[in-house]
Amino acid sequence: MEPRTIPTRPDEAPEPRSAATIVLLREGEGVPEVLMLRRHARSGFAASAWVFPGGVMDPQDAQVPAHRWSGIDPDALTSTFGADADRVLALHVAAVRETFEEAGVMLASHPDGRPFDTDAPDVVAARVGTNERGSTFDWLAFLEDHDLVLDLGAVTLLSRWITPIQEPRRYDTFFFVARLPAGAQASADNVETTESRWVTPQQAFDDDTFFMIFPTIRTLEGVARSRTVADVIAAARAQEAVHPVQPHILMDADGRYTDIVLPDDDRYPHEVYR
Repeated sequence: MEPRTIPTRPDEAPEPRSAATIVLLREGEGVPEVLMLRRHARSGFAASAWVFPGGVMDPQDAQVPAHRWSGIDPDALTSTFGADADRVLALHVAAVRETFEEAGVMLASHPDGRPFDTDAPDVVAARVGTNERGSTFDWLAFLEDHDLVLDLGAVTLLSRWITPIQEPRRYDTFFFVARLPAGAQASADNVETTESRWVTPQQAFDDDTFFMIFPTIRTLEGVARSRTVADVIAAARAQEAVHPVQPHILMDADGRYTDIVLPDDDRYPHEVYR
């Protein structure tokens, strides 16, 4: 097999796929705790890494009818997201859907306000089906069958990260933040993810076996600056706009990765991205 050619400009790199993830929080002792999931060792991206629940946006995410979601005005959020209203809605839905699939936490309720029972046998079976190869899981039908209204107002845009151009799989990922609903229990799906753990940012940083990718580390650093979940969410809501962060990987003459830098680093090749 011939070695892969490493892109040196954005127009040479694969187009990033739209994705969404939720930084799910609960109160800890003086600092929020974060739900982390460990990706399967055979994952095509970030194998064995500890991540937040999330994944690629699906076409059905943009097709959820208006009576099946509440809590946001997509038109009012276009400036914050730098996206049109349809994409704003789809990103919110994708974040909620992926958190249900990977962590078993559903940010939704029945129209009369009754909580949704994620432990019901048919719900558990459907959740497992979402991640099996060849699954015919129908997200829209699932919402109708269980008479659910997604609480999109429960999630707030936190940040946006675009995978470096040197990576073969690239994502334009919108990071949301949300509080764990009362009574909810999170667990890995044992398909895409193999373990789940609630940790403080410092516990994650202190554990040498807790492998994380760059955006995850930077996100936890931000969470660590707050003492409560409300503080994290309030800071996210105070942002007038969330601009994409495009890290760049530095390489030596032999093509080996040496470091990863952000636009505020003197070593960042701004000319590449003009």
